[in-house]
Amino acid sequence: MEKLYTLRDACRILQIHPTTLRMWDREGKIRCVRMQNNFRRVPESEINRILGIQNGRVTYIYARVSSIEQKEDLEKQIIRLKSISPVSKVFSDINSGMRFNRKGFKELLELIEKDKVSTIYITHKDRLARFGFDLLEQICAIHGTDIVEVDGEEMVSANKELTNDLISIITSFSARLYGLKSHKM
Repeated sequence: MEKLYTLRDACRILQIHPTTLRMWDREGKIRCVRMQNNFRRVPESEINRILGIQNGRVTYIYARVSSIEQKEDLEKQIIRLKSISPVSKVFSDINSGMRFNRKGFKELLELIEKDKVSTIYITHKDRLARFGFDLLEQICAIHGTDIVEVDGEEMVSANKELTNDLISIITSFSARLYGLKSHKM
């Protein structure tokens, strides 16, 4: 037998006002069960559906920019992805796509490893990782996680893509070399 939640408990879990839940019930956005006293009860499956939980697995959004100056772009990515999947939880980072020690990225990987992620929404592949995206895709597939690229790949020529990759590598190594020199002084 499926667990039924009172209106108050359902609203607390969904973080909405009771009036909103009643309106959703009238509009058919959520299925409520009416008791003999005409009180509403919300099935656990409906709460999970609204929260984006499927078989105990949750959908996530991942957004990333390389520097603090691009924070506005980060917000635009999140808004864009939320328009596609409004119930998804958000992970975001301000760090290089070549680094894998990003806080949000690591937390997302841990959840994938625990089989708690059903889908990850990203704007472009390079937001998740500049290199090794194929490996991440395989890891996700092993754990039953889908990666949905919302805006698709940017159309660039093979030469431009190679040039961008080389610039990213040189920038990364230059920063590391500069960091090593500063420790020696």
